[in-house]
Amino acid sequence: MSSLLILLIAIAFEVLGTVCMRLSEGFEVMWAAGLMLLFYGASFVSFVYCIRRIEISIAYALWTALGMLAISLVSFTFFEEAVTYPKVIALLFITAGVVGLTLESVEES
Repeated sequence: MSSLLILLIAIAFEVLGTVCMRLSEGFEVMWAAGLMLLFYGASFVSFVYCIRRIEISIAYALWTALGMLAISLVSFTFFEEAVTYPKVIALLFITAGVVGLTLESVEES
């Protein structure tokens, strides 16, 4: 399995864990809290396998940025959080930074 695919799986588990964190209402809803711990654990295990082949600085930047974009879309769509210009601009800047960092790393290889 490719390292990039493993990274995407780690991101998916992290997003699911974050959704469950929101649904757990501060550990009041135990099924959601349990799933949160399970998903975060699976995310970290997947991430550990990913960084065996991808530089940790690149993997972590992608994990953070893509996870942030995914959870933002989920929160805007399902949790009805406000979509504002400052949020969108900040998301674009973060994404541009990660893409730049990734491209810089590829050029060095």
